[in-house]
This record gives sequence, structure tokens and C-alpha cells, in this order.
Amino acid sequence: MAFNSIFGCKSRWANCDVRLHVWNNSPEMPVFFNDPCVIKYSGNNSTLPEIYNSVSAAVFGDESSDEVFLMISDDDTDYGNGRLSRVISELQVCGRHVHDSSVGVFVPRLYSSGKLVSPGKRFLFKGRLVEKIEKGVHSSKNFVSINSGVIISRECYKKMSPLFNINLRFYGTDTDFFVRYESFFENVFVLDVNVDHSLSEHTAESSERSLFRWGDHIYATRETFSSSSAGVSALLWVYLVFLKIKLSLRYRSFRYLWI
Repeated sequence: MAFNSIFGCKSRWANCDVRLHVWNNSPEMPVFFNDPCVIKYSGNNSTLPEIYNSVSAAVFGDESSDEVFLMISDDDTDYGNGRLSRVISELQVCGRHVHDSSVGVFVPRLYSSGKLVSPGKRFLFKGRLVEKIEKGVHSSKNFVSINSGVIISRECYKKMSPLFNINLRFYGTDTDFFVRYESFFENVFVLDVNVDHSLSEHTAESSERSLFRWGDHIYATRETFSSSSAGVSALLWVYLVFLKIKLSLRYRSFRYLWI
């Protein structure tokens, strides 16, 4: 979805200094395209941290390169109707005016089925949605955002590299990133752009896929908050036990008790 929607409106951003880094994570399904602005990579079911860290190193690792920002995106985000060009124009304006070192990332607002799903807030280890969020500077404290659409500055890469926790696999990488981000930057900038996004939990999935998704989510939550205080760790343990019981009842399978 993302790749097709980006190229579907190429005429709107073709004059901008944009390079697309496309990672094909299923080499048995080759991607056929040939465009001078596209840099291609491939992996064999590589984890998200491996992908993000590899591409960010390719973009920012060379000090002589002129890339200023890197926007992460998965294929479930729709940039049609000129949304990518809107993101670029907003970023050009806001990037010039946010010179203080307190901002390391810029994020658009993501909507799924008409509902704001990112960015949101976090209470301890539990993320929550917000009804609306205004454009501008927001405190990074307890701030969370879906990976897709996050725009990382070169300065952020310099301070946080490697950007993503290599101990994680697929889920929870965004929460872990923003928990770490709090230690490096005081603020996040929300762009005045609305983008459509499809959440994996809103799509039909097999029982095995659901078991994997929730298992990986629980693993990531433990990993992200492994160094929390004794009190928070105890609350997390109770929460995860409750979640596993809830999932086993919802999906009518005791296998969720052991993930």
C-alpha cells in the first residue's frame, strides 16, 4: 500500500530531494521496479530493528551525505492524495523553525477507520489512545507513536544509534524506541498532517498468527521494561497475567497462558 501510494502521487513530490529506501523482507517474492530515486535492500524475514538500524546507518552513517531526515514506513500506511508531499512541505517549514536540541523526531497523525491511533500516550507500560493531538511541540515524557510515519533527524541518530533495540523482533519496537528517546530529547514535534493507516489487529488473522503477535508483544513489553523499579515490575507481572487470561478466554485457547 505505502509504496504504490507514494509512486501514485510522485508528480507531487518529484521535485523534492527525496530518496526511497525500500527493504524487501521476502526475497522469494522479488519486487520489480526501476527508479533512480529508489535504493533497494533485501532480507530474509529480518527483524524490524535489523531493518531500521541497517537503513538508518546507510542514510546517516556517512558524514559526507546530505540526508537530514529519515521517515520510517511500513506497507500498511497510505500516502495517497498528496499526503507525502504534505509531510515533506510541513517538515521543511517546521524543521527550519525547530532549531533547539530538544526535538529529535517529527510525527504525522495516523488514522485507522477514522480514529486517531498515533501518536498517543503511555502510563507506565500501558499505551493509550487520545482523541486528538494538536500540531506542535509535545513533551517526550510518556509519548508513544507507531513506527510508521516517524521522521528521525540526523541529530537523533547521532545520539541514539543504534536507534532500535536489537533484542526485539517485530512488535513493541516503537514503544521501546520512545521510552529510550525520553532520555535523549525533551520533546517531539507533531506535524499538521493526517495519514491513513491499517492496523494489523483490525485485519483477519489465523489463530497461529494471533498467537505469534500477542506472544511477541508480551515478550517486547517484558524486554522494554526489564529495568523498571520493583513496584512497576510487580504491576507489570499482574497486568501480563490478566492479559493472558483475557486472551485465552477471547480466543478460547489455553495456549495464550504460556506465551
